[in-house]
Amino acid sequence: MNGPHIATATAPATRPTAPAPRAPKPEPETGNGLRILTYLRLHWLMILFCGTLLGGAGAYAAWELLPSKFESYSLLQVSSAPTSLASANNPNQNRTDFATYVKTTAALIKSDFVLNAALRDIKDLPTIKSQKEPIKFLNEELVVAATDGSEVVRITMAGHDPGDTKKIVDAVQKAFMAEVVQKEVMEKKIFLQKVEDAKQQIQQLLETKRKGPDAVTKAGGAPMGPENAPMPFPTPPAGAGLAPPQAVVPAAATDLIAKHDPKSIVGRYAKALEECERLPVDIQLGRGRLKEIEGKLNALKTAPIDPVTMAQVDRDEDVIKQSLRMKQAKSRYEFARSAGDENAPEVQNLRGSLEAHEAKLKELKEEKGRLFEGAKRTAEAKTLAAEWELVKHQIERLEVQLSLAKAALDRSGKQLVEMPPPTSGVVQAGGVVQPSGVIYNPESTDLITTDSIYGRLVQQYHLTKLELESPARVRLLQPASAPTQRDMRKQILATVFAGLMGYVLLALGVVAYETAGKRVSSLADVKGTGPAPIVGVIPCQPNQAMGRDPIKRAAANEAIDKLRSYVAQTWLARGATTVAVTSPLGDEGKAFTAFGLASSLAQAGYKTLAVDFDLREPALHEYASVPNVGGVCEVLRGEVEPRVAVQSLPSGLDLMTAGKWSDEARRAAVGGRLEALLSRLKEPYDCVVLHGHALLTVAESVEVVRRCEVALVCAQYRETKMPLLCRATDRVAAMEIPYAGVVYVGSTEHESLC
Repeated sequence: MNGPHIATATAPATRPTAPAPRAPKPEPETGNGLRILTYLRLHWLMILFCGTLLGGAGAYAAWELLPSKFESYSLLQVSSAPTSLASANNPNQNRTDFATYVKTTAALIKSDFVLNAALRDIKDLPTIKSQKEPIKFLNEELVVAATDGSEVVRITMAGHDPGDTKKIVDAVQKAFMAEVVQKEVMEKKIFLQKVEDAKQQIQQLLETKRKGPDAVTKAGGAPMGPENAPMPFPTPPAGAGLAPPQAVVPAAATDLIAKHDPKSIVGRYAKALEECERLPVDIQLGRGRLKEIEGKLNALKTAPIDPVTMAQVDRDEDVIKQSLRMKQAKSRYEFARSAGDENAPEVQNLRGSLEAHEAKLKELKEEKGRLFEGAKRTAEAKTLAAEWELVKHQIERLEVQLSLAKAALDRSGKQLVEMPPPTSGVVQAGGVVQPSGVIYNPESTDLITTDSIYGRLVQQYHLTKLELESPARVRLLQPASAPTQRDMRKQILATVFAGLMGYVLLALGVVAYETAGKRVSSLADVKGTGPAPIVGVIPCQPNQAMGRDPIKRAAANEAIDKLRSYVAQTWLARGATTVAVTSPLGDEGKAFTAFGLASSLAQAGYKTLAVDFDLREPALHEYASVPNVGGVCEVLRGEVEPRVAVQSLPSGLDLMTAGKWSDEARRAAVGGRLEALLSRLKEPYDCVVLHGHALLTVAESVEVVRRCEVALVCAQYRETKMPLLCRATDRVAAMEIPYAGVVYVGSTEHESLC
């Protein structure tokens, strides 16, 4: 006999003829944990190899999908107080509003018109192209912050592409400087030009007035007569809406007008005159801005669809479906045209269908393009519309101020015309004689007022010029920095976690697979599966026990001999002669155990017959190296006598092979014929070892096993499932066989020592 596997036999108590099934012993609480460790030990190599592949893929995916973003930032300096000489008298006012100014600057940096201006320079960047709504993306990713009390404003952005991140920060900073800071400088330059133009006009007016007669009569002069009578008050500027004042003062109102202060009336007249000159210019500029905004709105309506939007349209599901329909119509048309007459009605119909599909595709693209572009243009149009409304309200307010200034100018002019010359003596007809005073002359008052306006214009001109030449309140402190990666701990931890999860997932999969399969993995698993005792433990697998390793062969032979000793001393000594060796399913070590047990009994001096009753898948003839002819099937069919079918082996063992399987043999392997055959086989032998079918799959296996005195159920390591083994032992117990036991095949050397 070739070398079998290790087997150790435990000595169970003597069983009665009709034993009652025993409930399996409850497993300890740590059994599940030990079983999981056993599963992991069994598949450690697969877990290591496949877990490395799965973990490596997960780690790579985590490293790529959760990269540490590159961060770039630029710095702007906002002065706590503007460098303006015009407000030097109240420096604390600007410092009080500094926090508000910083917040306004931060809001302007992320405003739509600044971001739209920045997008004109960065629209071709991959980071921007991949976004459906670039404005929203920039608004969310850009971070504008300033530390309390600091003059530095920081523009920060983090992204996966370092080059794109730096370009985006530079573009936003550049757009802010151009659209806000430089625009403010241009507005100051325009204002400076207006002041200069007004200064020149006032200068020319002064030169004209100073060429006329003296405006002031010195003290002690001659009485006012026709030659030095006061000149009529000058006509207000064109557009002021005032009629020339009357030179004659009603005598009845002289006392009332004399009560007014001449200086306050002159001041109100000068202020109203200044507003009448300034407000029309501001209104004209506002109307020009309105036309500019309307032009932008019209350009926005008629602007072509952006190529990025068209690329998005091409990926739309409806467009793709229509493109497929158009291509199918084109292929049908091309095929029909090449296969027949181009002018045939069918070909013309296909051509018309193709043109209809092409027109529908074009119309669908335009509709989708307008739909996708609408959201972006709507946001920009809302910004322009809001600015248009603001400018319109400003113009209306300026027009109201102009009408009020005209009315104030009219009232002040009338009061000045009606005001009599100041007197300190007696009023005489034709004038007022004031020995120590000055004769009041409206013409000289107008000259003084105009000269005062000219002085303020000169002052404003030089102050504005100095303000333009001074540094801007917002200055570029640092362009976008070279992008640097953030703290990579999150990325590294995610990568390590993903790598470890590969092993964990595979280990969980192995445990789930083994838990679902519940295969025998240790001697403890066999002990807890049924009422039958374990009578033999054979180490190694059958192919290893019959291999070339002498140590394994010797251990298997020793285990078989231990099983033989147990069977002989416990059951054969009590009169048992037939031993059936079966298993829950096939290929679970029953043929190896049956042949080894029979060979060991023969070598021990027992006259033994081994019968292969696995008629469908016989195996004993392979272990004995004899042909499978003239066996059990032929005996059951009556073709051969039992004595003729028995073959003697050199080891002293007699063997009856299974023979050639047929349905007739299957029908005969039941009832009286089977019982008569077993009776005839037992007559000349001390022991008959039957290698039966799998107990749970073949019907005749039950017929064979229940007619034997001893039933051995084999369970093989990693082949037998524990629920099936439990079911098989329960079935043997239900047959009321006098003696039964379990043989565990494929144990470890330590387990075989039990």
